[in-house]
Amino acid sequence: MKRETLLVLLLAAGISLFLFLNLGQRPLWGVEGRWAEGVREMMLRDSLWVPTINWTPHITKPLIPYWLIRASAETFGGLNEFTVRLPVALCGVLTLVAFYALSRRFFEPFFALVATGILTTSWGFAAYARVAQSEIYQLAGIVSALAFYFHGRERQSFPLYLGFWLSAVFAALSKGLPGLTVPLLVAGIDALLYTRTRHLNIRAFLAGAIALTLYLAHYYAIAKALKSELPFYLFVRENLLQAVSPYDNREPFYVYFYYVPMLLLPWTFFFLGAFVWALKRRASLGEKERLVLFAMGAVFLLFTLARARRSYYILPILPFCVLFITLYLRDVIHRPDRLSRLLFYGYRIIILLVGFGLLLAPFCWSLFRLPAEDSGLKIVAVLAGLLVLLALLWCQFRAVPPWGLILAYLVLYVLGLSVFTPALSSPSEKIFGQTLSALAHQKNEVPCALGKVSANLYFYLSFPRKIPVFSSIPELPSYCRLVFFRESFYKKKAAFLEVFKRGWILYGLNQQYPSRDRNKNYLLLAPADLPVSSPFEPYPWKK
Repeated sequence: MKRETLLVLLLAAGISLFLFLNLGQRPLWGVEGRWAEGVREMMLRDSLWVPTINWTPHITKPLIPYWLIRASAETFGGLNEFTVRLPVALCGVLTLVAFYALSRRFFEPFFALVATGILTTSWGFAAYARVAQSEIYQLAGIVSALAFYFHGRERQSFPLYLGFWLSAVFAALSKGLPGLTVPLLVAGIDALLYTRTRHLNIRAFLAGAIALTLYLAHYYAIAKALKSELPFYLFVRENLLQAVSPYDNREPFYVYFYYVPMLLLPWTFFFLGAFVWALKRRASLGEKERLVLFAMGAVFLLFTLARARRSYYILPILPFCVLFITLYLRDVIHRPDRLSRLLFYGYRIIILLVGFGLLLAPFCWSLFRLPAEDSGLKIVAVLAGLLVLLALLWCQFRAVPPWGLILAYLVLYVLGLSVFTPALSSPSEKIFGQTLSALAHQKNEVPCALGKVSANLYFYLSFPRKIPVFSSIPELPSYCRLVFFRESFYKKKAAFLEVFKRGWILYGLNQQYPSRDRNKNYLLLAPADLPVSSPFEPYPWKK
């Protein structure tokens, strides 16, 4: 079997396990509920254009993630954690396939696979590839657009132009305007550096006009469905005003000097080594090295100049950083220097220690406060340790650096994100929402909310109509006999004393379910004549 074929099989197997193993086991967390609940209510209202959360329009985000989640739910016969996350996992696959195609324009097959392996195991990709958010949708569109551009760099092909523009519009309609801006910026830099004016032709302009018409039609359709100009206002606010005068997400201008290395973990030191390498040979850098450096610098500057800054905003820089690392590795693997040897030795020692640490993990399980009765997790940890060590040994004997590191990291991501995280995540919102929903249905009561409620909880409540929400105890009408709210809300309100005097009882989930994050813990208030059973118990529970 050819070396590249074996590496493709190993990488594909690792990616499949990482992206799809236990994909639906973890309860919704973070902002996943925005997408899940938005789709649930769209399906209830038979709407394609206006997502709502608790029947209030939620149109600050473009619609492609909603449509793909809905298609997933209709294909597999239900809306649940798996069908909510499946589209993002498939977009993760698309990102990697498109990135391999892009890398082939820079490298021979072996190093194109290396680049794909590095992207797969970078934290910026791995952290979002199993989460129902819009970051990987956008990244898939951007990388696909770049793959189309570099594939047709020397040609004037309408299908390739259309592929470029439609991919960029897919990215923009997944998260926002950077999905269009980044591919155009990189194509513009390439055209300026190497005077590729051949792409200023009628075919390119026609493809762009078609794609931009679809882009604007999306907002027009939402506005028509709402019978309001609000979508166009939100487009300006979220994409333009947010860049120059943000209403939130204000972080210091230098914050991306921290976030980019963080997104590149565990390859950060190779990234820094690549800068040292490029500085030493700055006079002899080739066309590919210069293009990657200029593109990386331009994307970094673009997001730094925008005044709204978050770690995931700059995720589109990741493919260029990975190409830069791979250019460095291709050179130093053939012509190693002192720094590259030090980096490889250091990384191998760390991975070796991690592998042995996993073999010994069952003997120090209690130190990490892990469930002692779960022998399955202990077996998986030991198996992962063996695979990490085998990956290092196999690649050492086969002389295929840096595949020992790539495969070892992939094993660790499968262990951490595909096995341990789903198994150890608290189901507090899920259990609370589903139990309260069943109780309300059984007693024919309308649940009422106090204060802010997460979209995750609305999803698990699965109520067929709007849930009344109030800001204080005195506002509660007489028909509200099942009142729920965040634990943190209860801590701040002394008005509950009056309710207790009227014979109401406060309930929380039993000790098995509460999360360490109190924003995920909810309490239930009900009159004494309305029986409430397990998993609820009178609050506060003993800890």
